[in-house]
Amino acid sequence: MKANKKWMALLLVALLFMTGCSQWEAFQIRQGWKNTDFEFLKSPDISSIIIQSTRDPGFRFVVTDRTTILGLYESLSSAKAAEAIIVHDADYIFEIHDLDGHVQSYHYVAGMSDQNRANFYNEEGQYIVTDRIDNHLIQNLYTIRKPRYFERVYYGSLLDLIKVVKEEYNGKSIGVRFSGDGEALKYQLSRDIENFREKALKEGVLVLSPGEKADVVLDIKTQGYTTTVYKAVVTAQDLSRGSKKEYYIWGTYVNEVTGWNILIQDTKWDDF
Repeated sequence: MKANKKWMALLLVALLFMTGCSQWEAFQIRQGWKNTDFEFLKSPDISSIIIQSTRDPGFRFVVTDRTTILGLYESLSSAKAAEAIIVHDADYIFEIHDLDGHVQSYHYVAGMSDQNRANFYNEEGQYIVTDRIDNHLIQNLYTIRKPRYFERVYYGSLLDLIKVVKEEYNGKSIGVRFSGDGEALKYQLSRDIENFREKALKEGVLVLSPGEKADVVLDIKTQGYTTTVYKAVVTAQDLSRGSKKEYYIWGTYVNEVTGWNILIQDTKWDDF
């Protein structure tokens, strides 16, 4: 008797599920948990999605896998509409292509879904998208090449260097420029740059935008990297004296506990 009641209960749940899916979806839409603006992504006519870095023209990936495209749909369909766009510069441009040659483009600011402003947008719509696009799609595109915990070795080593430079150029304004570091542009995100900017400001150092100047300008150039080794040269230009000095950064990844071992000096290693 108990077994029969159990099966009847399971059958009832199944019937409720089958008849209630559309009602549940309608409820999600009314509550703002789901939008229907990206239903077109489920169409087999969607041929590809091109993801282009806004900082590095060479960082461009073409996604044609249906599972990946549907995964993007799941993220976007749960995005909430927003009235305003986030103030940070876009990190990527998403181009959605169909078989007829039509293209829909969106700007995307990575890792900023905790804001109340849209981080995925175009002229027709603005949405707050979760970090799943970062974690499930974009990160997988370059995780093999990217140094582990890139943010620590890149921005962390610069913060360490800033403390050294401040002592050597005491009393002078100091600025950092990223724009010439072609090897690392593909890994730079607006979120990480803003985090670095806040920490640098506490040290009295500016992240320079185009046209901005400082007495001493630090230009970083990534020289090479693997997932466990990172090398860079930072040139300090003292514009008030017309002089230059180079600093060398050598980072070696140890393990998840220790992280990176970072060495900085103003003389070049023989095997650098």
